[in-house]
Amino acid sequence: MSILRRPLPGGSAAVEFARMLLAGGISVDALAAAPTINDIRELARRRIPRMAFDFVDGGADAEITLRANITDLARVSFNPRSLVDVSTQNTAGTVVGEQLPLPLILAPAGSVRITGGDGELSAVRAAGKAGLTYTISTASSWSIEEIAEQATGPLWFQLYMWRSREVVEALVDRARNAGCTALVVTIDVPVNGKRARDQRNGMSIPPQVTVRNAFGALRHPKWLGSLLQGPPIGFRNMLGIAEGSSAMSHQEYINTQLVNLRNSWDDVAWLRRMWDGPLLIKGVISLADAQQAANVGADGIFVSNHGGRQLDSLPSSISMLPQIVTAVGDRLDIIFDGGVRSGADVIKAKALGADAAAIARSWVWGAAAAGERGVDRVIDIYRSEIRETMIMLGVTDISELNRDTVRYPPEWNHAG
Repeated sequence: MSILRRPLPGGSAAVEFARMLLAGGISVDALAAAPTINDIRELARRRIPRMAFDFVDGGADAEITLRANITDLARVSFNPRSLVDVSTQNTAGTVVGEQLPLPLILAPAGSVRITGGDGELSAVRAAGKAGLTYTISTASSWSIEEIAEQATGPLWFQLYMWRSREVVEALVDRARNAGCTALVVTIDVPVNGKRARDQRNGMSIPPQVTVRNAFGALRHPKWLGSLLQGPPIGFRNMLGIAEGSSAMSHQEYINTQLVNLRNSWDDVAWLRRMWDGPLLIKGVISLADAQQAANVGADGIFVSNHGGRQLDSLPSSISMLPQIVTAVGDRLDIIFDGGVRSGADVIKAKALGADAAAIARSWVWGAAAAGERGVDRVIDIYRSEIRETMIMLGVTDISELNRDTVRYPPEWNHAG
């Protein structure tokens, strides 16, 4: 039976959503009808060419870690309490001394304008309306200053430890001057991971229409048009500092122009002396690195394997979270990052000891699907799912969540 002849699910919202998918466009009603983050992902997949979608969606090598992040979160189950007065819910908390209306942070993502439209600008505007922290990436397709100009909420800045200390110091000064209140130092990119999907698709910075990707690109004229309307896609924070060939792959550009194979914890200690605000370390997936972060004076860490985009066959972030919390949770604030696709996932991370969860792919899918409206919808989904999960768990305050709230594999409590 042709899909066009199958009966559509009941309800005007569901009908609109299905018709939108068939037509390949997005209306306001269809976006509102998307019930989950996975539905937002599907909207993004339909709206942009494969090479752009895979750039966001894909992971390193065989994508073992990418899948493990999601499947291990599914292994965590809940212990609900019934007949509890849940007429109100408090979802607020703090991370590194900053108030959060939800235990949610928009994590850094680079080169988002590859998905079309305003990219990161859409996200920072949506985050500001929701009162959520937005983290500017060093590799953003807009500059620190351009993003900060659109911000109405808290800003953090994510820093790669590039090879030149002068460049690093200049980026930190710019972030400080732009009003960023915390510095997030990514430590798990000694080189850029091998992204097989990008190589198969001929993905480059900026995107090039090649024999391999021409058909997909030309099927999305609105995407092509939006790329032509803004500045060239590249690492806008690095203009005049580290320029690459227009035909360079993303991996080649970073690996040949920017990375520093001599980085050590001494470099983080140097940053700690230079930056007097909250300092967080992103890319911590081992007890040893968590303890080092505490020892150099960091204020917090992202328990993260870079979304499965760097070294493949790493453990999932959620499987490492309990033991890291036990080891350093009294010394560091802990942000969980990896595989979060629902409000229930956020609650699971909170119950296992995280102070907040970070999302990146989710908001990028939203931006790809419908720009600022798409990111608004992503935030709305997380907000409602967090509240609904709390209600069904019999929890009125986010601070009540603990390990008794969930069931999870006992081996996650111990170092392997």
